[in-house]
Amino acid sequence: MKINSIFKKQNFIGILVLMTLLLSACGSADITEEANAANNDPDAKELVVGTGNAYQPFVYLDENGKLTGYEKAVLDEVDKLLPQYKFKYESYEFKNILPALDADKVDLAAHQYETNEERQEKYLFGTVGYTDYTSYVVVDEDSGNDFQTLDDLAGRKVHTSAGSNFAYLLEQYNEEHDNKIEIVYGDGGNEVLINNLQNGTVDAALLTKYDVDKLNKQFNANLVTSGEPVNVSKTYYLFQNDNTKLQEEIDGALQELIDNGKLSELSEEYLGGDFTK
Repeated sequence: MKINSIFKKQNFIGILVLMTLLLSACGSADITEEANAANNDPDAKELVVGTGNAYQPFVYLDENGKLTGYEKAVLDEVDKLLPQYKFKYESYEFKNILPALDADKVDLAAHQYETNEERQEKYLFGTVGYTDYTSYVVVDEDSGNDFQTLDDLAGRKVHTSAGSNFAYLLEQYNEEHDNKIEIVYGDGGNEVLINNLQNGTVDAALLTKYDVDKLNKQFNANLVTSGEPVNVSKTYYLFQNDNTKLQEEIDGALQELIDNGKLSELSEEYLGGDFTK
């Protein structure tokens, strides 16, 4: 009788444990289904994001051809905070992203855009910046060049990329001054930039401190910033001029990511430091 009692007691306990596990599993399944339903709301409006795919580590294709990088990670977090939207990504060459916004092919342009007068005339900028993009005059340390301001670059060869805000700053300077900077538009990638700075093909470039850190590590180079910032700036999302509702919603989500520390975490993860302030 005692042995039977023990068996009955063990069986009863086993049944209780099994029921608990089943209930727990059902609860987890319900939570997962609810989460999946929230992320795949059939009533969510599709929002097309225009971005690039060759700007590592901001937005690029990984070894499996999947879009990744800091820019993409921030957008994914914004998407999570806005269940009324379902983000769809369309990749373009940098020069074609804003024309796609002009043509209503995308609702939002995201490619580390800075503000300038030309862009402000055509587009609605977000009001919450998400990456510091303060620019400096940069030289190869071994060149002996020491340029403190844009004025020091007058008559000098300065590398930049067409369509970038760095190019805009140099072009604006030349419009306003008789003694002009000789702008060298490069399209050969970072290795060409480094070589040109090292061999004297160009005297300087405009870059951010993040760019300098990255290029020095990548190419074992000796680039240094000289002088005070040429332009203090952050990057913002761009919208069509009449899309103030979307702008306000995304600004709100970005501000939440700043307040809860998530934006800084993403910068540390993808950029190797907090480049959000």
